[in-house]
Amino acid sequence: MNEKLIDNIIQDYSLRELQICSSGILSLYDATNNFIKQFKADHDSHQFYKNVIKWYVKKHQRFPEDKTVVFKFGVNSPGLGDRFIFTSNLLLTINTLSSEMYSRFIVDMYLLKEEDLGPEQSLNFTDFYDVIDFFHFQKPTRPIISNVLNEKWDYHLYEMNYNMKNEVYKEYNRLFKKGIFWPIKYDKTVKKEIITFMFYVPYGKHTVDYLPKKWISAEEEKAFNQLKDHLTNIKFNFVRLEDLNYAKNVELLSQSHLLIASEGMWTHLSRAMNIDTIVYTQSPEFAEEINEQGHFCSGNFEECLTKLKEKCIDLCFQ
Repeated sequence: MNEKLIDNIIQDYSLRELQICSSGILSLYDATNNFIKQFKADHDSHQFYKNVIKWYVKKHQRFPEDKTVVFKFGVNSPGLGDRFIFTSNLLLTINTLSSEMYSRFIVDMYLLKEEDLGPEQSLNFTDFYDVIDFFHFQKPTRPIISNVLNEKWDYHLYEMNYNMKNEVYKEYNRLFKKGIFWPIKYDKTVKKEIITFMFYVPYGKHTVDYLPKKWISAEEEKAFNQLKDHLTNIKFNFVRLEDLNYAKNVELLSQSHLLIASEGMWTHLSRAMNIDTIVYTQSPEFAEEINEQGHFCSGNFEECLTKLKEKCIDLCFQ
């Protein structure tokens, strides 16, 4: 925990809090004259209290009262969809903890990016509120303190050994699987006039190792385009989402009857916006979760197209 962050937090303490915390710390130690001298503050009692608390925090890497929760967040690691989910879970967790005994929330923000993260996916943010705004999440009512670290963030360490130790965070990770997201800010009054889509294909931007379970083949892409053209001739206007234009995709999804897409960032966002979603993935665990949430997911692309056709027929009669 860096010194500037500690100073900023202590600055928010009331005089009564300073007195209680510092006296509690001193009671834990053999407060000899030599021990007390290290907190000298030129007869400024307020600064003396602050010096005691600051010494304790630097020594123990936590504040004396058990009311501070620290989370870790990789600004540029791993993928955009993962960062979206982590941000949503973190905000849900803070919302719950703020109604209990916790009063201070810190997010350690690791700025260095993964080597395989393209520049178009890099976020130049040094405040967690920038992350919240980027994802169009509603702002939480409780303040969040950002602790900026010019370090690389270990995804596996984060998920396995740090935030997940927090039982409430763990609970909300399970709730996410039921389709619960922190609310998205968007225009809910706009008229639904389009159907949006986005598929990963085994060429171009999306040729990375973990995507084959989400790719559609050239033949499947051709089948989709044929159905799309047929449905367009009947009534519907199909619009492909942007590759990385997050704000534009929020706008497009707000106008959408539904989204059909490969599992990923945009299927997370559509579900968070309560947009009917058809998802293609060959990962059984994702398929089960998404279907349980009331959307449709299949590893059989033909089934996804059949569901799209069914939903479009239903829309014709609305």
